[in-house]
Amino acid sequence: MAKKKDRAFFICPRWNEVTDAPRIGMSGISTPIRVHEKTLAAINGGRPVARSTLRKALLAARQASGSMFDVDAYIVDQRAAHSR
Repeated sequence: MAKKKDRAFFICPRWNEVTDAPRIGMSGISTPIRVHEKTLAAINGGRPVARSTLRKALLAARQASGSMFDVDAYIVDQRAAHSR
C-alpha cells in the first residue's frame, strides 16, 4: 500500500463554508473542531490530504457546528481534474 502522502489527492474547496457555520452549542459556548492543527492548516490552505483524513475533519466540523450536511459532497478528488 502506498504511503499516506502518496495517496493525498483530496481537497475541500468549500472548507470556509463549513468553518464559518455557527459553532455555538446548547450552552452558548463555542465548540472547537477537534482535528490536529497541521491537518486543519493543510485543508484550509487547499493542500491535498488523504480522503479518510479529510472525511474525519469534515465529520468533526459537522459535529462542532451542530448542522447536518453531506460530508462526501464537500470532498473533491484532484485526480479527476489532472487526467483531463
